Amino acid sequence: MDTIIQHFYEKITSELEKEVENIFMQGNGDITQVINTVKDNLDELGCNIIKEFLEKCDYEIKHSKERKKQWVVQQKDMKKTLITTFGEVKYSRVYYKSKADKGFTYLVDDILGIERYQRIDNGLASKIVELASEHSYQKSADLAVNGIKLSRETVKNKIRELGEINNRELEDKPEEKRKVKRLYVEADEDHISLQNDGEKTISRLIYVHEGLEKENKTRNKLKNVKYFSGLYQNSVEDLWLEVIDYIDDHYDVDAIETTYLAGDGAGWIKEGLHWLPRPKYVLDRYHLNKYVMKATGHLPKMRHKLWEGLNECDLERVEKVFKEIINKTEIETKLKAVKDSRRYILSNWSGVVRYRQDPYALGCSAEGHISHILSHRMSSRPLGWSTLGAEQMSRLRSFKFNGGKAADIYNLIKQRKKEKKIEIKADKIFKRSKNKNLYPEAKEIIPALRKGKATGTYRAVKAYAF
Repeated sequence: MDTIIQHFYEKITSELEKEVENIFMQGNGDITQVINTVKDNLDELGCNIIKEFLEKCDYEIKHSKERKKQWVVQQKDMKKTLITTFGEVKYSRVYYKSKADKGFTYLVDDILGIERYQRIDNGLASKIVELASEHSYQKSADLAVNGIKLSRETVKNKIRELGEINNRELEDKPEEKRKVKRLYVEADEDHISLQNDGEKTISRLIYVHEGLEKENKTRNKLKNVKYFSGLYQNSVEDLWLEVIDYIDDHYDVDAIETTYLAGDGAGWIKEGLHWLPRPKYVLDRYHLNKYVMKATGHLPKMRHKLWEGLNECDLERVEKVFKEIINKTEIETKLKAVKDSRRYILSNWSGVVRYRQDPYALGCSAEGHISHILSHRMSSRPLGWSTLGAEQMSRLRSFKFNGGKAADIYNLIKQRKKEKKIEIKADKIFKRSKNKNLYPEAKEIIPALRKGKATGTYRAVKAYAF
């Protein structure tokens, strides 16, 4: 370790001296270049430290009395490369054979959780998956680690290895259920192109919240919002079961006076009326406006009349306006559009009325959430997904907006790794005498630190050197 730090100090000092000369002698001032120089050297230092750590652990295992009881050396100096956030770490380790005929293994890899054919460290894998939730596979590969060329297939494989993320993955069951009079459930869907030309699938999004609260002086946000997403191709009931289980776990259901279900009137959304406690349906105003425009696109002067009837919740007047529009429509395709709009509005009439007359019914923001959570990554650009890829990305996006970070993905990766049964315990392998440490106390390795002004930087570097 002393040699590594000495080499790092000499190298970084030399390179920074060149940067100082470049800035002050040649007038080429560029702090970004200095930052990049320091980062590159720190990454190199990181790789060297990890390499030495792995090989030091391997050395301790090789000379352990406990190891010798159960494993014999099969082959020394076996090379492996592990890609980390620092870059490539190339190290050597010993290959062992079990005395009890339990096969062959690399004990240092087993103890440190490195799988036989693993190329990428779990920490970097979690970073890759987090990047992929926001960027294309190839861009995620390019951003993941400096100086290492990863492929889009690598990114895809890391997501596949992660498997299906449960929409409730990050939850801690509350000690006490929340009591609210009104709960809000909003739902919509995104249409996603599949890799087969012309084929599409639907990713569904439901979110539960307690209404609006102030985020700042000019903006509101949803209070205690929870997102659920996925394809749910076989049974939408599974999605509603997840939602109702979440509500039951987090809320005192008996205290809920009304659950407002808002959406565009799709059958799978109205299915929620059979599941939610004391539900009332509210029609999404975005889709209502869409059908008003569809009915009056060729007769814009009728639009105001139709809106007047809708805003006054006057069903008789709305039907009268539709009859007038139909009588004035001659083109067959336009006539079909008008009739479709009438059918849509009348079949969702209770949702129209409730929005206007119930003071607690909020406007539905599902369309904006679909755009921000799903479409932004999955359908706003000309992408083609596999069904599995669309499923995983839908859930990954909800995971992200439920607060999931790279650290949470790392924990999921660890949970999904199959634990190898090792007959030798790590605590016995590394059992050492009181006066002997894995890394002995460092000696003074940078003589220049003996002199000079005791600045903060001086003290920081000296802390590493002594």
